[in-house]
Amino acid sequence: MQADPIYTSEHFAVLSFDGLQLLIPQNDIYSLEPIVDITPSADNSSLGQLQQGSQVWSLYALSSDLTLLTTCPDSYRIVILMKNVQPAFGLLCEQVQTIERSQIRIHPVPPVMNCKNSPLLNLALTGEEVRCISSASALSDLFPH
Repeated sequence: MQADPIYTSEHFAVLSFDGLQLLIPQNDIYSLEPIVDITPSADNSSLGQLQQGSQVWSLYALSSDLTLLTTCPDSYRIVILMKNVQPAFGLLCEQVQTIERSQIRIHPVPPVMNCKNSPLLNLALTGEEVRCISSASALSDLFPH
């Protein structure tokens, strides 16, 4: 049985979406890229795409309630390319920070917040601030394939 990466990851990326702070295990992140490298999507199923070598990432943007946006807000200036998931995708966000596992306390999502198909896996407490935890795999289910 494989260990849960949420509990074994020592570092998380903190992605900001219009006030929401979403933690992703750092080992799910391939790279951070500037938004200027985006090219139009071939099939219009995403906001655009980014290519590095032979790999192409479809790019998406989420609202603060984790719904898929059809346009990218001007404040979303960073592209987070995900790994450990197929098909490959990237997320646009406002800013990215890192946080160590030792700086947070992980708690289960309360039943009232636990919706079907939700990408929320856990909650993270930093002092009195509540943040959400997800993963590349859980977020992938939000996007058309």
